[in-house]
Amino acid sequence: MQKIKFWLLSVFSGGLLALSWPAIGDQWYLIFFAFIPLLWLEREILRSSARRKALNVFGFAYLSFFLFNLLTTWWIYYASDWGMAMAVICNSFFMATVFSLFSYSKKWVGERQGYFGLLFLWIGFEYLHINWELSWTWLTLGNVFANQVQWVQWYEYTGVLGGSLLILLVNLLLFSTLLRMLDRKKQGADHTEATLTPDLKITPALTSALFPLFLAAILLLMLGVYSANRFKSYQAEGEKINAAVIQPNIDPYYDKFQGIAESVQIDMMLAQAQATVSDSIDLVILPETAFPTPSWEHDLSFMYGTEEFKSLIDNYPDLRVITGILSSKLYLKGDELSSTAKKLPGEGWYDNYNAAMHLDSSDNIDIHRKSKLVLGAEKIPFMKTFPWLKKLSISLGGTTGRYGTQEFPSVFFDGNAKRGVGPIICYESIYGEYVTQYVRAGAELLVIITNDGWWDDTPGYKQHLAYARLRAIECRRAIARSANTGISAYIDEKGQILQQTGWWEEAALTQALQLNTEQSFYVRFGDFLGRISSFVAPLFLLLAWVKSRNKTEQRLKL
Repeated sequence: MQKIKFWLLSVFSGGLLALSWPAIGDQWYLIFFAFIPLLWLEREILRSSARRKALNVFGFAYLSFFLFNLLTTWWIYYASDWGMAMAVICNSFFMATVFSLFSYSKKWVGERQGYFGLLFLWIGFEYLHINWELSWTWLTLGNVFANQVQWVQWYEYTGVLGGSLLILLVNLLLFSTLLRMLDRKKQGADHTEATLTPDLKITPALTSALFPLFLAAILLLMLGVYSANRFKSYQAEGEKINAAVIQPNIDPYYDKFQGIAESVQIDMMLAQAQATVSDSIDLVILPETAFPTPSWEHDLSFMYGTEEFKSLIDNYPDLRVITGILSSKLYLKGDELSSTAKKLPGEGWYDNYNAAMHLDSSDNIDIHRKSKLVLGAEKIPFMKTFPWLKKLSISLGGTTGRYGTQEFPSVFFDGNAKRGVGPIICYESIYGEYVTQYVRAGAELLVIITNDGWWDDTPGYKQHLAYARLRAIECRRAIARSANTGISAYIDEKGQILQQTGWWEEAALTQALQLNTEQSFYVRFGDFLGRISSFVAPLFLLLAWVKSRNKTEQRLKL
């Protein structure tokens, strides 16, 4: 019977996490209760007579997080069944490991300190997950509020890690209230006659028991009031820019890289642009890999597409065009080779990039090479150490598994070195601190170019759009989003969606967007919560280990 209770608690926690998520259940408020069954489960296991308690804690935590990962990211299957399996299995393992470390630490440092330590361990883990080789930040807890932008305007200070901290803190406060109320009821049963109804008179004991609940309510109320007021009153100052996003709707599996000639695709998008552009349009945005055939970067001025869009710019001299391309860099003799460089037949080396290209009336062509690559499709982690991992790469058109990168993002400026635009390519848009680098480099507007057709009509592309709303709040920048198959959209600096297209349709949208030169607190300081936690968490684990050694030695002496 006890095992059944453990299973139910584990499944309940995983189900609450999944139901709270954008485009899955959308019941975001459930996230504030989702960890309580798991915390109760951990407490019951440690108090039970079960053998291998630590293994039981890990196993049931793994089940909770496995359900959470599976129910929220199953759509990866449409790109790769193997990729989906690895993402779900590995991410669940990481989350369960963090929870197990919390349980281990609590055993040695004490319950109150242990629960407090969970905050540092989890936020430290999420920060590590943003910055290491196996990065997969899709399920960072703070992302759950992506469609509740009126409630998270304070992300301009903390970023999504602040949301993660709030979620864990409220769960712990509510769990503490539950424990205190049960303890109060038990004490009442020990000292008074049994009664069918508990004593609900306001007493010091009851006030003490409910104090964590009051604290959680006050915290949520304060943040909610601040956010609602900020949402209503915030207004960026500066000029506006008129943008046009193009959504060509070219199937990435059957048409983009093999079924339809590149020149035909470019002509289709050029026709859309010509029908949309007028004297008032300042910027045209085409999606990721709009030019799908790899082109040498030293020949970009002469490739098909560049000249055609340059002709459009000739008719509108103030017009700028940003498009996705696949580019290739040829290394000259004596150049330092990157770790992703590939050998040409005969002599020479080259690199492939998923890139963005900027065209204007000048002779210059600016390039941004994607920095944050998709695991499996564009990057194989630890490939220098384990070359055989290349076999696990996912084919999503073009070159698989070994794209090059650039260290810092580029900003595209107009001919007067003003009106900076930050070109964000697909997966890069889920990295909040990375996106702040565009703003610090002078971006007054953010542009996201993406494909999103790999996942079919599933929650994947909806979640990707929702996360972009958080980048707008964190950086206080309007966003123009061009997605090959949808959803293309315009988002203002408060995270509101101003316009959006439908899914899997050819479309073009125009919108006036507010430029902004202000730098938010988060832009200036980034994931400071993550850095603090990643420093404290190892010290916390070290303290638990030292105490465990000391107590073990004391038992041996006795």
